[in-house]
Amino acid sequence: MKWDAGMYDAAHSPQTDVGRELIAMSCVKADDSILDIGCGTGTLTIELACLAHKGKVVGIDTSIEMLEMAREKTSSINNIALINIPAQKLDFKEEFDLVYSNSALQWIKEQEHVIVKTYRALKPDGRIAVQLPAKDFCWELMENINSAIAFLGLESKYKKMESPWRFPVKEEFAGFLKDAGFVNINVFYKDYTLVFESINDVLEWGVSAALRPFLTHLPENKQERFKYAFAMGFENYRTEKGIEFNFRRLFAFAEKK
Repeated sequence: MKWDAGMYDAAHSPQTDVGRELIAMSCVKADDSILDIGCGTGTLTIELACLAHKGKVVGIDTSIEMLEMAREKTSSINNIALINIPAQKLDFKEEFDLVYSNSALQWIKEQEHVIVKTYRALKPDGRIAVQLPAKDFCWELMENINSAIAFLGLESKYKKMESPWRFPVKEEFAGFLKDAGFVNINVFYKDYTLVFESINDVLEWGVSAALRPFLTHLPENKQERFKYAFAMGFENYRTEKGIEFNFRRLFAFAEKK
């Protein structure tokens, strides 16, 4: 799936705010060596590198478009390296103090396999910090995607479409960590309220990530109709503060023996 890195970077991005929260929870040290899985356009990779200014950050992503923008942003930063590989093909051994991944693992079906590879990539006493949308993370989002499909009569087109995501429950993800060998495991949910000023803001947020797997199946003229039908459904969640709805995230922390 091709990403629009510029749109992703420009959109009002709650996942970036949560990524900063994840960084704060990760207790980054000045000399840490960090692996950033799903580094995207590099915004948070830079923040990690500034905190670990005596160490290094290796960012990986499967999107060439994302990495091109990340390379532009990080060209003057000496302790960042960017690699175009999927997490499933990680081949590091005892190289990192911290594996960090913000809002990326939901795009990976082989999550338990990736967790094993992150364990191998960590030094002894290394740690992992992960955040991704929780299972049933935002019923308003899925309701409006399904409403757009129904409004345009596209049920048959999407009937056999496999979900592009995998959202584990916290017990399942804790099991991945335990089976890989991690200890001091802490996996929990955290609920947020997303507030957008306008329908256009909601649309930019949706198109930047969640809608992309659905739009790739449509010609351009139908993509525009799909986006319109999706966005207008969010008028139902307008309050005095703006367009407001809930979003649940899963956080996971653990240490290598």
